[in-house]
Amino acid sequence: MNDPQITDEMPDTWVRQIADAIETYDHPVTDAHESAIVIDLTPTAIRALDADPGEQLIIGWTERAGVDWGLGRVDHVPDPQPLDATTPQEIAARVHLLLTTGRPA
Repeated sequence: MNDPQITDEMPDTWVRQIADAIETYDHPVTDAHESAIVIDLTPTAIRALDADPGEQLIIGWTERAGVDWGLGRVDHVPDPQPLDATTPQEIAARVHLLLTTGRPA
């Protein structure tokens, strides 16, 4: 079975709503478009997520349906994980938890 990959499916208005909701938690969104929402990691987030320097948090949709997250670069996100959230506010809250605790829930 192929690993799921972040795909190019999110509607522009939905992407903007999610990015705006994430930014209400004071997490600047680096890039937001139909392919992905990209957040550069602060030193605190790098520690919380046990990320490598230079990795970014990528939010997007995969073939398995639903919103997923992963660490990497927008062009390569190995092993995206389900975010298990459906509304922009739920997604933003899960992203906030990821960036501060390393866990989405």
